[in-house]
Amino acid sequence: MILVLLSALSLAAALSAPRWLTGAGWAAWTVRAEAFLRRRGALAAALVSIGVVWFTWDQVVPIPKVHDENSYLLQADIFASGRWTAPSPPIAEFFEQPHVQVTPRVASKYPPGHALLLAVGAMVGFHALVPLLLTGITAALIFALALRLTTPWTALATWLVWLSAPLVLRFQPSYFSELTTAPLVLTSWWLLLDWRESRRRSTFLWMALAIGWGAITRPLTMLAFAIPIGVVVLRDCWRLRSWRDLSLGVAVGTAVLMILPLWSWRTTGDWRTSPIEQYRKDYLPFDKLGFTPDTSPPLRPVSPVLRSTYDYFLMARKQQTLAAAPRTAWERVLEVTIAVFQEARLPLLALAAWGLFTAAGAAGTALRFGVGSAAVLLAAHLPYAHWAPWTVYYLETVPVLAALVAVGIADVARRASREGERIGVALACAAILAFAVPNVLKWKRDHRTRSNFDRRFAEQLKTIPTQHAVVFVRYSPRVAQHIAVVFNYADLSKAPIWVVHDMGPRNADLRKLAPDRASFDFDEDQLVAGLRRP
Repeated sequence: MILVLLSALSLAAALSAPRWLTGAGWAAWTVRAEAFLRRRGALAAALVSIGVVWFTWDQVVPIPKVHDENSYLLQADIFASGRWTAPSPPIAEFFEQPHVQVTPRVASKYPPGHALLLAVGAMVGFHALVPLLLTGITAALIFALALRLTTPWTALATWLVWLSAPLVLRFQPSYFSELTTAPLVLTSWWLLLDWRESRRRSTFLWMALAIGWGAITRPLTMLAFAIPIGVVVLRDCWRLRSWRDLSLGVAVGTAVLMILPLWSWRTTGDWRTSPIEQYRKDYLPFDKLGFTPDTSPPLRPVSPVLRSTYDYFLMARKQQTLAAAPRTAWERVLEVTIAVFQEARLPLLALAAWGLFTAAGAAGTALRFGVGSAAVLLAAHLPYAHWAPWTVYYLETVPVLAALVAVGIADVARRASREGERIGVALACAAILAFAVPNVLKWKRDHRTRSNFDRRFAEQLKTIPTQHAVVFVRYSPRVAQHIAVVFNYADLSKAPIWVVHDMGPRNADLRKLAPDRASFDFDEDQLVAGLRRP
């Protein structure tokens, strides 16, 4: 409601243009503000975004809350130790962890691009360092791109709409790999613009490097964004006969992609079999592109945690048929729209539509290119089964939607009066900011709730009277699908506490292999009861 009221106020202000908004004092202030935004706007956006995301994360040292995050952090720790993988643990079944390969070596199933960056934070003992830096880089690029194509005020509005979006406040405070692909996509777009203006070969090669790194981070996502870029590049190279630049760019991108077969060889022992493919065969045969589920049984026994993950994905896969593709596409578009424009932000959706149809010039061309890229991303994920509310796969599209809103605001304000753009956009930014404050607090509470189980479990581990122990986790019954307290280590021998699955009579086998470790039992569904001796 506050956003609606303030939006109406901004329009009224733009229409009436009172003297205090059009006089010499206002003019002088706007000149100073615009000068600051041009010189320091991107840096300010980066610093504020880092602060907001860290605050929303609700922890000074944030912990992972979802299986995927744990997998990325494990691989980051392994990379930080100077190795590609860790040795397989004794009796690997005790250490089975979602999205982690435990045999023949321990490694994340995911491509290595994101974990290689996270390793920087692991080396300094602060995993959240890189996600926060990536947040700042993303914010700076959003502001800089908008400033390059529009005005300082529109750039400010673009950044504010992005930062306050519920989808961003939900997933930006995390360790998901989309945090890496988002700035890589924006970097690629910036370099594409720069190359088309300057035709510098170095710019073209940097663009190829950014796309290549995205491909070893999230291959499907970066392929989707690379297709529109490739169309523009091929058209320009054909017209300019720039075959040497194109060949060198392909060579740079290919050189980066060669990390993938190396990664496969070091993790599975076969450069042709990637960890994610091996993981599918071992645990989730149907977790791949297509509209017909693979009914092959998993090659390895399925633990309660993995069974929960198995059932979760299998249900989504069975519902995703080719006949249901139009409905699936509609549901995903609807969920992304809700995740960006929900509740009091709904008026921004109309402004986004207005911006799409009224944007002209370089900004209009760039916006339509961005919208087309977002559409390709949605289409590329259609053969991949996931629940529509899980919108993290489309985090990279939010900057495009934010730019549409900002351009729409600017156009409405510009049509209202000669000074309308400055007045209307400035007041619209104030409205967005006013709504953002309670929204940030809401998502801060949400992150606190989601991490509650893991926090309490960590507190329980601190009550263990010895720092050389093994904790057997018993699931009866299984709780939330995304909770998993069993985890692996970059160096198992140096880990003070092993947290493993309770496997009944087989527990004695692991105790024999670690006679120096005290043994404790833990019931997942009775966290208050805590740890106890077997």
